[in-house]
Amino acid sequence: MQGGASKPRRPAGRILWRGSANPSTARTMDTYHIALFVHLLTLIVAASVTAVTKLAAARRLRARTIGEALEWHDLLMSAARLFPVCLVFFIASGAYMLGAAHAPVWTSAYVVAGIIGVGLLFASGAFLGAKGSAFRAVLAGMASQGADRPAPRMAPSALVATLPTVNTGIAIAVVFDMVTKPASIATALGVIALGIALGAVGLLRRPAPAMEQARAA
Repeated sequence: MQGGASKPRRPAGRILWRGSANPSTARTMDTYHIALFVHLLTLIVAASVTAVTKLAAARRLRARTIGEALEWHDLLMSAARLFPVCLVFFIASGAYMLGAAHAPVWTSAYVVAGIIGVGLLFASGAFLGAKGSAFRAVLAGMASQGADRPAPRMAPSALVATLPTVNTGIAIAVVFDMVTKPASIATALGVIALGIALGAVGLLRRPAPAMEQARAA
């Protein structure tokens, strides 16, 4: 080669990060690890959103006025919109990593259980979203007659009260399957079923406050 040795080529499909002027300190980060970061980030965001929604639901129950209850409910609904976004990125990043592995893992027990778990979360989220929108319409109708009026005691239906806790159990079960990678599909799905059961039992063991159902005025 003329003019000395040629420069080393950058590895294909990799992003080069230079921490200093010394080439020996250069580090590489491939797209697989970016996908892994996104995969884990979705779990962190989903956990944070869960905390916000639970706080908003608790404050809505303790609201003194209809206007205050509506504000907390709007916060709950706004935060909950991030759940489907997290699920989409969770599936997309997971699918990319499975494809990058170049292995027949789509029929693996933890993958099958994970897809079923995410499907359950999508269905549950759609149901809760519809119920939340309907309940907001009730609160908005009451607020139109006076937002400063005392808020009625509100109690959701048993299914609406149970699903958020069950969803948490499903999410934890999916993560458990991802980490432990059970050998059989039956075992992986059994973990999902156990997460659902523990979520439901955990809610049933809580003391239920005496509240009246909110109705449109």
